[in-house]
Amino acid sequence: MKKILLFFMVFSIGANLFGQPIVKIFAFEQENLPGTKPTGVTDENGRAIKKAAAKKNYFIFLTFKKSYDIRPVKIFIRGKSFSIQTTTLKKTPVEYTNNTVVGNPEKTVLVPFTKNRVLELNITDTQAEEKKSGSIRNLTEKNDVVIGYIWNKKKYFATLEKIKKLEPVANE
Repeated sequence: MKKILLFFMVFSIGANLFGQPIVKIFAFEQENLPGTKPTGVTDENGRAIKKAAAKKNYFIFLTFKKSYDIRPVKIFIRGKSFSIQTTTLKKTPVEYTNNTVVGNPEKTVLVPFTKNRVLELNITDTQAEEKKSGSIRNLTEKNDVVIGYIWNKKKYFATLEKIKKLEPVANE
């Protein structure tokens, strides 16, 4: 009985040493509504100027132990592939202030206080639709956010089932 207990203890410790690191994703989406369309304004060719399309802002963060050396390489948001740049944040909590209501700014905590390392992921551009492997396709179908990262020279994926929505911001 003692041998079995000892075996399971050694096995569970060994599995933690060689398993995938614990990575947590915080992801937020915000509609960026364009301003009003100018009336009666034309471009140099005499065509009416159209209103810009609505865009989306993404606020995406990864947290993990400071002892890990993790390098995010790609992100999939609702199945679309994006390349990313990372910024290490030194201070938590990370807050977003919404100034839509003048005189009453609303703060939202994007990343709570943690002693772990926090990376901010900035989306650089949309990639061409690439052929996804079966495992990536399954992950992107079931999750809003999938982040591919390198740890110990191996590729892993962290997932977030649902992305949280922030109040839209309107431009003038």
